[in-house]
Amino acid sequence: MKKLRCAIDGELWELDASTPRTLEGAARAVPGKALPLGLSRGTKLFRPNQIDFMQRFMAAPFLPSYTHYLGVTIQRVLSIPVSENWSALLLGQFNLRKFLSSLKENGGGDGVRKRDLKSIGKLFLDKSLYALGFSSEVLLTPDDTLLLSSDSYYAHNSSSIPRKKAVFHHKAQALAMTTLNVLIFFLIFYGHWQFPHHNLTVDAAWPALFVDKETGTYWDVPFSMAIDLASLPLDSGLSYHLCLHHNHGSPKQFQGDPIAQVPASLFPGVSAKCAFSYEKNVDIWRSKAQKLKMVQPYDIFLSNPHVSASGTIGAALSANFGESSVRLVEDAKDIKQLSYHNPTLKSTLLGDIFASMSFTAQHGNFQRLVSDLTRFHVRMDFPSGSKFLSGATLLVQDLLNSHQPSPEAVKMICPTTSLSLQQQIAGPFSFRVDSGVVIDFKDKGWHIQADQPVFAIEYALQVLWSAKAVAWYSPKHQEFMVELRFLES
Repeated sequence: MKKLRCAIDGELWELDASTPRTLEGAARAVPGKALPLGLSRGTKLFRPNQIDFMQRFMAAPFLPSYTHYLGVTIQRVLSIPVSENWSALLLGQFNLRKFLSSLKENGGGDGVRKRDLKSIGKLFLDKSLYALGFSSEVLLTPDDTLLLSSDSYYAHNSSSIPRKKAVFHHKAQALAMTTLNVLIFFLIFYGHWQFPHHNLTVDAAWPALFVDKETGTYWDVPFSMAIDLASLPLDSGLSYHLCLHHNHGSPKQFQGDPIAQVPASLFPGVSAKCAFSYEKNVDIWRSKAQKLKMVQPYDIFLSNPHVSASGTIGAALSANFGESSVRLVEDAKDIKQLSYHNPTLKSTLLGDIFASMSFTAQHGNFQRLVSDLTRFHVRMDFPSGSKFLSGATLLVQDLLNSHQPSPEAVKMICPTTSLSLQQQIAGPFSFRVDSGVVIDFKDKGWHIQADQPVFAIEYALQVLWSAKAVAWYSPKHQEFMVELRFLES
């Protein structure tokens, strides 16, 4: 899920969430309800490329995954050689649970022995057992890539809709002026001199899969397109983010009982968003002890014992047009923030501030076979400054009137908190758990509990300096997946 995703492009923005529910292996995060900050999706290896890498260099015949709706599935890719700058992959998925169920039909519990090889062979011809995906990636220039993918699902259910996607990604030291819309020319010209690196992503998907990080519900939007520009985060300093996002069609819940309320930002409409933030990182303590000589760390990013803290503060502005703008105003009506709504034009302008704080402590250099890595990370996000101030005002009023603080006021000032703990098991293997922390306001005691924990076993690929194979399981979503990740700490 999101908490275990690649963090190289920063943690402040909404990253894709990993999920085995589709062949793509990812779902976009639903933009925040109070103020959508956009779709800043960190770069990672595309799912078929991950499987191809593990088949080639890790001797993995296939990769397993599990979801509550599909059961156990196995995936394998076939590489199609085209040219040096053009690659194509064919991804096949086989539903193992459905195959075993079909095998036992009409044969009781002893179905496997009662069937002959011919009848078993006929089961493999059942198209509903398979899903097929084709992807093609073209390296246009050393900095520009174009990805096209098409996935087909042959099961007879709501998740069998063909899915198509096109992604253009540009990453360079200075973004070319010709690739940008005239409307943001001035901002890019300014960024050309202020920021050393930029990412530009143009992404279109039909349908597009979104996941609501609060409820864990998945949504399909018939068509979604995003143009995303972000400065790569510096260790400390100013960064910015621009996004133009368009949704078309009525969103529908993906795999589940259609009882959840549709998030406002998924309704049809166009939104233009911009945000600027300043981040400051401080080393409280960093080990100066000598590392083991002639021993390469299992992960170069996890080789320095330290205690550090960081803080981020920023401001965001969002202009929304269409049905989504009306819904956003309704969701934020109880929050005093910079806003303007024109019912005639169906347009809304929202502005807000946000902040984030994090603390990290690590013991060990991750060089020895055992007991050489223990890492703890806590992060607190305040996604809406207006919501925080509104809650603080209500809380002060309750205290001045000698009233017990209301749960609504306390909930508004509480940050979104997440914890991460990683412990080396042996050699390159480590155990990691990521979880949110929430207060149960429905309970009179306001008990603190874990929210959507994710458990993972990580295998560091020492030869690649900072890469790892990760097998994770989410009890909340009942999902299991094996992934390949780079440059993640």
